[in-house]
Amino acid sequence: MDKYLNAQLQRLGTDHIDYYLIHALEGAVWDSLATLGIRDFLDQAKKDGRIVNAGFSFHGLAGDFKRIVDAYDWVFCQIQYNYLDQQFQAGTEGLEYAASKRMGVVIMEPLRGGNLGLPTPPPAVAAIWAEAKTRRTPVAWALRWVWNHPEVTVVLSGMNEEAHIEQNLAIASEAQAGSLTEEELELVDRVRANLQGTDAGGLYGLRLLHALSGGRADSQVLRFIQ
Repeated sequence: MDKYLNAQLQRLGTDHIDYYLIHALEGAVWDSLATLGIRDFLDQAKKDGRIVNAGFSFHGLAGDFKRIVDAYDWVFCQIQYNYLDQQFQAGTEGLEYAASKRMGVVIMEPLRGGNLGLPTPPPAVAAIWAEAKTRRTPVAWALRWVWNHPEVTVVLSGMNEEAHIEQNLAIASEAQAGSLTEEELELVDRVRANLQGTDAGGLYGLRLLHALSGGRADSQVLRFIQ
């Protein structure tokens, strides 16, 4: 592990990393790393200053997420979270659990691979959004739903155009925890219910399951897409 860390530091041209992420953990991967001495590695790297803050990203089951949170003195974690994935992987339960441990929580996939931010949503979804007193784009609804949670520290959104950066900055400048009304949250819930079973919901979940498990069935995902 030291070999990899030292190579990373050399490539980055620095002697330390402020926020160091152990990537793509799930139950079996964590158990393997624990056996290999990941805790001692992190302790030593923090002691000698090569790592300042240690965290992990997660792609597994909620029960394993809590177990990993409790297994080390983490500063932050990174989880997939959006209004479709409230009960998928770490989910809302994991978000709240990590925050209760005073961990920073970084959100990835707030737009679910772009599926929740399509400029022209399905007609049934567009009709629901049209009921809102305050009109927003699908991107704005999805990002503001994530930012509405006080447990969220940082939201990561993939951007490949300068216009996307400007759009996301504009949304972020207005979004605050607890800023969505009950009526607006109800609209999001109705959109979520409509999308489940569509390509933005079920088929996307199946593609993700296939990528993560090599084709093995996962009861959590199957429950999610039903």
